Amino acid sequence: MSPLRIDPVGHVRWAGSHDLPTFPQALLAIPLPAGGPAWDLWCAPGRDDGRFQVAFRIHHAVHDGMGAAHDLLTLLADDALPLMRPVERKRPTVSGCAAVAKDLTCALGGRWKDRSNRPAAPGDTVRWAWEEVPERIVQEIARSARCTVNDICLAALAWALRLAASQAEAGHDARHRDVDAAIPMSTRDDRGRTVLGNHLVAYRLRLPVSAGSFEEAVDRVVRQSQAARSHRRRDTARWLLKLSPTPVGAWASRVMIGACDAPMVISSLTLPAVGSCLGARLVGASMMYNLVGGMRSYVSFTRAQGVVRCGLAYRASWAAESVPSLWRHVLVRLAPQKASPGTSIAPVR
Repeated sequence: MSPLRIDPVGHVRWAGSHDLPTFPQALLAIPLPAGGPAWDLWCAPGRDDGRFQVAFRIHHAVHDGMGAAHDLLTLLADDALPLMRPVERKRPTVSGCAAVAKDLTCALGGRWKDRSNRPAAPGDTVRWAWEEVPERIVQEIARSARCTVNDICLAALAWALRLAASQAEAGHDARHRDVDAAIPMSTRDDRGRTVLGNHLVAYRLRLPVSAGSFEEAVDRVVRQSQAARSHRRRDTARWLLKLSPTPVGAWASRVMIGACDAPMVISSLTLPAVGSCLGARLVGASMMYNLVGGMRSYVSFTRAQGVVRCGLAYRASWAAESVPSLWRHVLVRLAPQKASPGTSIAPVR
């Protein structure tokens, strides 16, 4: 059963602003309700076009992304929904154990090696930006590259970071350094779809910002993600956490997603097909994370209703508002086009 009970006074709120694009950004500065369950539901109506946004917020200590998405759809969807299918459990592997140990070692080593990796300053406010593309575009690119949609989203993000760095350092020799990212993976199964808590593990992925071409960026992402799947990293980490004492598991989680060790956390979530919510057709969705504990950035790739949305929460000191739009630019330019004979698609620049 869902743990949420609606208190219309404390949990359901109406936004005073009618500016839909800025509404989510404003919510980042509003604390969750105190003295009760740490969640709320905001509604923001549009001006005259009938559109509206709903923002469901819940403390990460209560639910992870998949659990929160299940509760949100249960609350809002007008009809019964297809279940959000967790990834099937598999046996852990020896290579997975070695990979988990390597990730922890690299995370600990990076903490001391790169002194520039420091938590964000307390006064460094959080901002949010997002862009979206039709899912069919990403699927076509992924089909051509023989990889997954998420691989293409990650490679496009790496290329967007490269473009953003080039723009910021125009006239200078830009050093395109790869970025270490933590990739959360849900460990929920059919029996634990709605269980409270953070049922997550993570692995480290190096975003290939230094790649010489987008094709190289895709290859480097695919090698890492395929290794994570073939080594059964999710299942191995889940098994190791189950065997470890709780303090050890909590320590490992802090190491993997700590502000000093993972400058960027990147998650992905796919929502099932939704008929309507509160009588309206859903046109898009996004996870939005309010950075805590000095965390510097969080990226979410959310797939819903034929749309892939890239949402970026970032610290104001990092002028990253252009990164989602550059991500979109990369994918749109790469989209297969019905070109006449003798024409070609221009390279992404």
